Amino acid sequence: MNRPTLIVLALLFSCEMYSQDIVMVLKKKHRSVQYFWKDSYITFQQQDKEWIRGIIKRITADSFYLTKEIIRYGLIRNDTIHFSGFAFALSDVHALPTKKEHTVYRNDQVYVTLGHESFVWLKRGDIFQIAGASYVTLNIINDLAHNSPPFAKQNLPNLAIGAALFLFGKLLQHTYYPHLRIGKKYRLTCIVFRNETPTLKSF
Repeated sequence: MNRPTLIVLALLFSCEMYSQDIVMVLKKKHRSVQYFWKDSYITFQQQDKEWIRGIIKRITADSFYLTKEIIRYGLIRNDTIHFSGFAFALSDVHALPTKKEHTVYRNDQVYVTLGHESFVWLKRGDIFQIAGASYVTLNIINDLAHNSPPFAKQNLPNLAIGAALFLFGKLLQHTYYPHLRIGKKYRLTCIVFRNETPTLKSF
């Protein structure tokens, strides 16, 4: 084997020995909960609250490159359209959907729906708003049926209870956020895996 061939083989051997793989990791505090590799699908919400779904084509230490995907639903078949060449910094990601949520497309826009979320009516405050509004309405109807002024002093405590329930539900609705928001609890990071095991290539 001549000298140039030995040099080429040595370079290939060195490249394989120190090749790197970068993976994007979603962490909940110090625990890894989801991984994204090259060619993985990812759905995320930008800082402007717009949802994007696509295929990761490249990952760097603080960013990733994406081919966006849009599905147009038809009566006979669905059309899948791809738009390549988009780059995002990790800081551009505001939130990711949970595993229970679903991704849908409407008018070339990506939307994330709740799916089979448990106790969503309770968490979102819907049940408290319905209960509060119903309680106030029933009290007013009952007072009118008995020719009693609905807003008389003796009726105000019952109305206050209904109003408090309704306002508590509105507060829950305002604070309810079903997605995985990047921040204190969740964070997105990139990890570099260095392959130091020599791998022989076939020529």
